[in-house]
Amino acid sequence: MITGASRGLGYQLVKLFHEGGNLVFPLVRTQLFADLLTSEFKNRIVPIIADVGLDECETVIRTTLDHSTDCLDILINNAGISGREFEMDKVTTKEVNDLFNVHCLGAIRTVRATLQFLYNSNHPRIVNVSSRLGSLSMMSSGEFQHLKTSYSYRIAKAAQNMFTICLEKELNEKGISVNSIHPGKLKTQSASTDADMDVATGAKHIFQWLVDMDREYSGKYIQPGYREFNW
Repeated sequence: MITGASRGLGYQLVKLFHEGGNLVFPLVRTQLFADLLTSEFKNRIVPIIADVGLDECETVIRTTLDHSTDCLDILINNAGISGREFEMDKVTTKEVNDLFNVHCLGAIRTVRATLQFLYNSNHPRIVNVSSRLGSLSMMSSGEFQHLKTSYSYRIAKAAQNMFTICLEKELNEKGISVNSIHPGKLKTQSASTDADMDVATGAKHIFQWLVDMDREYSGKYIQPGYREFNW
């Protein structure tokens, strides 16, 4: 299951997993995107129409999965929105709350919805698509000072990283691997000024990492194919 699957990294991951012969559950917010995906991929694709920003998504996800499977091998929490303001006198609590709700609470909702299905997998994995900007150690060093990234995005990704750490401490002993990943400096609509990787390449690195991944990597904060980050 891949959230934020209508475009960008999420769409590219759907494409790769489908090409790999997997049954894929792309989570999108509208019927239009669901129809586009089923039209393109024809089979082994079951779109889930839900908004991870709403508690109701848990019921929708469970119901859709129940109709198609009793097992889920991988949950990729990719859904996200971008922030704008990087100066304190312009920051709004609404913007911070909106990003926290999607990036952190959204991931909590999807994990809650899929946990019973992940327990039935032989090699279950949860991957939270984070960002280098969620690293407290890298932020405090001043490494990204020049990027002028929004308060809301950095705060939301740091919170999501803490969720990853807490979740891994609970689920690893139950056989579920949990990781945060930085997908690379992707050239997206909301890309940072130093973006240097196209989305399809970033997706391929993530896909290959998941294919090769061993349980020993659980609990790590990684840019697949490149390096491990400090929290």
